[in-house]
Amino acid sequence: MKSSSLRLLPGSLLALLVSASLSLAGDVIKLKTGEKLEGVILRESATEVVIKVNVTGSIVEEKKIPLTEIAEVIKATPDQFEAADLAKLSPSEDMMTDATYQSILTEKLEPFLKKYPVSRYKADIEAIIATYKEEMEKAKSGAKKLEGVWILPEELAWNNYNFEARLRRVEMEKLIKAGKLQDAYRIMADLEINKPASVETVRAIELFKAAIPDLERTLDRLIIEHPIKIKNRLEGAKALSPEERKRFDEAIKKEEADLKLLLDEDRKQKMGITSFSEYDLKSLTDAKAALVKEAARLAKIDLEGQKAAATAFQSGLKNFHEKSYLSAQRNFEDASKVFSKDNFIKERIDLSKKAAAEASRANAEATAARPNPALATTTPSGKPGDPPAPKAKEPAKTEGGAPVKKTAEPAANQDEEETEAVVEESSNLPMILIAGAVVLLLTLVVVKSLAKKKASADD
Repeated sequence: MKSSSLRLLPGSLLALLVSASLSLAGDVIKLKTGEKLEGVILRESATEVVIKVNVTGSIVEEKKIPLTEIAEVIKATPDQFEAADLAKLSPSEDMMTDATYQSILTEKLEPFLKKYPVSRYKADIEAIIATYKEEMEKAKSGAKKLEGVWILPEELAWNNYNFEARLRRVEMEKLIKAGKLQDAYRIMADLEINKPASVETVRAIELFKAAIPDLERTLDRLIIEHPIKIKNRLEGAKALSPEERKRFDEAIKKEEADLKLLLDEDRKQKMGITSFSEYDLKSLTDAKAALVKEAARLAKIDLEGQKAAATAFQSGLKNFHEKSYLSAQRNFEDASKVFSKDNFIKERIDLSKKAAAEASRANAEATAARPNPALATTTPSGKPGDPPAPKAKEPAKTEGGAPVKKTAEPAANQDEEETEAVVEESSNLPMILIAGAVVLLLTLVVVKSLAKKKASADD
């Protein structure tokens, strides 16, 4: 692969550079005053040019510019428009699969290069392609991109609890931006129930607390507008045909049934703020009263303490993955002081205790089975376990090299020599007794012989 400086840039910076280079993707009218209008030229005549421009991100306006005020008209080329659309693909969306990356590459980005091989936007599109290919390989490996940050498979293995909570928190933020505060609240409530020890749950609570004033204003407005909306709805129904009125009544019944189902579900889930409809006054007033109570409850939560406990829990998950079971146990126990009702944390504590005990037992067995170095010596015969043969002592010498005369050994050594002499003498005792017996026998034989000779002489 050819090297490219753009390929080494972070995704966000790359997107900034590409969007900057394609920011002039449109027709440009340069006025004599020096001002430039960028947009799409709709039509031209002998006296004026009509151009559609973006006033703001969502407001579009058509402007008629007299030819007498125009200094130059620069029309965008087809590849410029297409490149501008493709630039919107960078940075890539979160949680894209490798198949999605491949689809965009083969169906959108790479066809541009074949269609416009000499386009001045070729390098910009190549940079996006390079980034997509790199990210596609990460997605193939099991990594996940969330909020522009890649989370590796190893972290997902031990931190999936927080990753799942993070997905929900990101979804909640999008709902808040879209003004769907009731749906956002339901996500926060779900996180409090199912992921109470997650650092993302703390963030979700903070987000909703900041959105409470907006939800309160919305409910107040809907309560005030309710009579007017009901009146307008009834007035509008009067002009309907019988068939249309039938469908209208069925739609109202379905709306009421759907609200009842939501309220039943809210009660089962013990939701603090219940669902509401702009056409149901009771649901609106109930939701407003519930919001006041829920705001008071959230205000009492020690978010800093909860955040510290959630951080300890996350550290415990990592400790356990790294087999630091005692550290994991300590962190889980710290988290349980705040999240005492969370059974998941209790399970982690039990697992870390068992794992620590098992690791300690396995370590003790391995130590016992390890050979003792003191018993691993060999004798000249080469058999292991036998005591080593004594080394011959070299005679002591003076500095000049002359042998040193022996002096008397310490009393302990003398005792050892005397003991060895006694042992040696006792070992020769049978031979001495035998020799004595022989001498005694010979003496008796000689004496008896001499006695016989003397007797013969007397006769």
